[in-house]
Amino acid sequence: MTGRRLGLSIGIAVVVLFAVFWIGATIWFFGDENPDRLQDREWVADAEVRCAEARDELDQLPPARDAVDLADRADQIEASTAVLAAMTADLAASAPEGDDGELLELWLGSWETYIGDRLAHAEALRAGEDRQFRVSVERGEGVDALLDAFADRNRMPSCGDPLDIG
Repeated sequence: MTGRRLGLSIGIAVVVLFAVFWIGATIWFFGDENPDRLQDREWVADAEVRCAEARDELDQLPPARDAVDLADRADQIEASTAVLAAMTADLAASAPEGDDGELLELWLGSWETYIGDRLAHAEALRAGEDRQFRVSVERGEGVDALLDAFADRNRMPSCGDPLDIG
């Protein structure tokens, strides 16, 4: 084997081993022992159903990006935010107690912040300020990223940021 082929073979082996390591670490380290993983899997399943219903409601509303002017865009954001606020209230009302309840309190608090950010954005649009939607930062991350991370870790894909403001 030439030196070049040997180097290529070693490089490919290193890349494969690196990928296997990270896949294994993700499965074993972040499996059921993840500190953000809710133990009440029945609540998780119910929450995913409720979030999917909210997503279906959002799909029925006109997208904010298709608004004809700033006031129309603000109206559309407020309508979709009302759907998310109702969803969040339903999730909070059914939240379990104990450790799961504490985790959900943090996550639902992030939802409240996110909803407030959406309403503030709608107000800015009504005031004539045509700007990009900005989210608050909590615990060192954008609140939308926190929503998504928790939803992903708990296998509730419909419960993350709906990405509907555009």
